Formats: sequence, structure tokens, C-alpha cells
Amino acid sequence: MKKIKNTKMYIIALAIFTCIIIALIIRLLLQSRKPEALVFPLETYQNTPVLYSDSTYMASNWLWEFGNGDTSDKSEGEYIYKETGTYQIRLTIDKSIQKTFIINVRKPVLSEVDSLLRIVAPLNVMQGEHVVFRGVGYANEWRWAFGETGLTDAREQVTVYSYKNPGNYQVELMTEYTKYPVMHDITVMPKYEEDEDDKRAQMGNDIRERLQAIVDGKHFGTNYNHILNKYMCGNHNALITINETKNNDLYSYCQGLKIIDRKVTTILEVIVFPDENNPDCLKTFKVIQIKNGG
Repeated sequence: MKKIKNTKMYIIALAIFTCIIIALIIRLLLQSRKPEALVFPLETYQNTPVLYSDSTYMASNWLWEFGNGDTSDKSEGEYIYKETGTYQIRLTIDKSIQKTFIINVRKPVLSEVDSLLRIVAPLNVMQGEHVVFRGVGYANEWRWAFGETGLTDAREQVTVYSYKNPGNYQVELMTEYTKYPVMHDITVMPKYEEDEDDKRAQMGNDIRERLQAIVDGKHFGTNYNHILNKYMCGNHNALITINETKNNDLYSYCQGLKIIDRKVTTILEVIVFPDENNPDCLKTFKVIQIKNGG
């Protein structure tokens, strides 16, 4: 009996000793880790993404400091410097291991093609409709004049404007790199009159409120099924146009509002298009939306 007891004690002691040795080995390995981090490129341009990544063995905590007050706690990602200069990027892994990088951010040298400025916008819109205007090209300063007020109406690269009066207008866009404005002709058609227009407006506003409810985190099924069954006659695959340039089927679009754009998007307007072959259904609808804060 005593021999069995001694054997058990020996096994327990051996197990404890083994655990201590393993813990010491792990600690030594962790202390001797070298950071496996990368920043690319180290020579870059203003407003161009810089990639950063770390794959250090068994790392679980990261602090990237970009030299201008901005930080990230992700193992990898991308960062955009908005100002030129030389910056020291410092990575701290598990609050103990550090690695630094020096990055030079220069002002871009524009090629002929890059410097060409374009306006992306529809040619025909409705009076009172929210219209998305997009400037394509490199610039930091954007000045839009939509031809209705005689003033500079907006200063963002992508902006939304609603014409109060019908007519033909010439849109002008200027940047710090253009000597003369880039122009775009747009025709604003009068609003539909009578009850049909009111009916469409009510339908569009109801759908807009339901989409905004999805964005705001309210019950997805209730709001999605209301749109699907009341207006789309159960067609999950109805094609939806977003901001004139993007398309999604109805289900994917609403899922995107729920997951990706949750609480960061405002639905400005929904314009409906009835199905000519089935007056009780909508064939599709167009959405005008913006990201909150930009």
C-alpha cells in the first residue's frame, strides 16, 4: 500500500515538474519572439492607402501608432495619410515587443490621365428629386455649382442636390488643378401631377422609412417583409439601384443595410417604378442614400 502511495506521489511530482518546464519553455519562446511585421510601401503618396500587417508568433495584442496621433489595434489593415511628411510608425506587440518603420509621404505627381476631371451624373432628372453628383479625378478641393443658384453649392467629391425648378441647367465643377470648370448638362423635368404622383410619393416614403428602420437596427423581418409583400409581390430578386451607380437584388441590398451600413447610413429618398404588366406591384425602385458624417 505504501509503495502504491509513493508511486502516485512520484507521478504527481513529475507532472508538476513537466508543467513548470513547459511553462518556462513557452515563456522563453515568447520573450525571444521577433516581430514579423510589414508596412508597404515605405515611399508613398498623399491620400494613397498604406498596408500594414503583423504575423508574429502567438501575438494577441497590437498597437499601431502612425506618427500623427492616429492608432489601430488590428493585426492588419490599411491607413491613408492625408498630409505629406515623414512619419515614424511604431508597432507594439503584446505590450512588450516593438518595431518601428519610417515612411515618407509625398504629394502625388499627376499624370495627364490622372489629372483629367469628369462629372458622373444623370442627364435627366425629376424636379425635387435628390440627384447624386460624383467627381472623378484627383483633387483635394471640390467646388460644385449646379446652375440654379449662381453660387458654389457644394464642396465634396460626391454630393447630393435637388432642383427646385424644372429647366435645362449647366453643372460646373472646379478643383485646385483645373483652370476652367468641367461642365455637365442636365435636364430637370417637371414633377408628375395629380394623384398618381402622390401615390408614388407615398409608396416611396413608406419604403424609405422601412429601409431606414433596417439601418437603425429595428426588426429586419418585419420591415423587409413589408416591402417585399406589399410592394414587390414577393420578388426577392428585384433589381434595386443605389445612388445611380450601384445595383443589388432586393434581399442582398437590405441585408447590406442591416449588417454593413447598420446605423451609419441615411436613406434620403426612394423613387418607385411600377410594373407596367402588373399595376399592383413595383418593378423596381431607386435609392438615394449617404453615409453619416461624410
